[in-house]
Amino acid sequence: MDKIVLLTLILVLLAYVLYKVLKKEIHKDKIGFFTNIILILTMGLFIYYLSNPTPIFRYSVDKIGAILIILSLFMLCFSYGLIKNNNTIFKKNVNIYIILYLILLVGITFFIGRSSNGFDIKRLEKIYDGSLIPFNTITAYLTKGSIRSILFNLVGNFIMLIPLSFLLMIKDKKYNNILKQLLIIIPIVLLIEVIQEVTWSGSFEVDDIILNLSGVIVFTFIITRFDIINKITIPIIIFFDFIIITYLVLL
Repeated sequence: MDKIVLLTLILVLLAYVLYKVLKKEIHKDKIGFFTNIILILTMGLFIYYLSNPTPIFRYSVDKIGAILIILSLFMLCFSYGLIKNNNTIFKKNVNIYIILYLILLVGITFFIGRSSNGFDIKRLEKIYDGSLIPFNTITAYLTKGSIRSILFNLVGNFIMLIPLSFLLMIKDKKYNNILKQLLIIIPIVLLIEVIQEVTWSGSFEVDDIILNLSGVIVFTFIITRFDIINKITIPIIIFFDFIIITYLVLL
């Protein structure tokens, strides 16, 4: 409890210092100022609990809780963008969305609900052979897995990087090209698999890579083929969020 009180006092002090430093900015844009304060403090707390050696957060907050935290920050920035209706704010918000998504991705793939026994680079030399055979794990889940395990492991991996694909296309039209997207996404996928293996937070799986990239490729094809990116409206975004949350809750 003492630790929580101390942390709260530090955050209050930080907020006060930021208030003093950015006092002039408040008069220019009060909503933007307080939006940034909430964003910074919440992201700071989220990262703090993820990196805390005592894994309280990892087991007291599940993936749904973490997703709702990040999604609430997403909606906060989104609402601010609607209020300002400014192209500069829009571009800034897209960068924030990408950062929020990457923080969530790191939290889910390495920390939340996962145990870690340190760092062991030698684990890369002992990767289970079955994990390196394409479609071996996928076939095992489809033939022997439960519906829940199929949804969680197969569908989950398929859609995992779709939000990043979507945000990249919104950020710059050049990412409508799947090859340019993959130049960013492939290193991220490989890095996730390698880090999971060497930190004992997961295992290196070729099928995870196949599913991650397949989801991005299929999604990008559909979006670009039907020119959906230029037809997106607020109701569509809200509906898209609702579908994702419903899926995650069902898990």
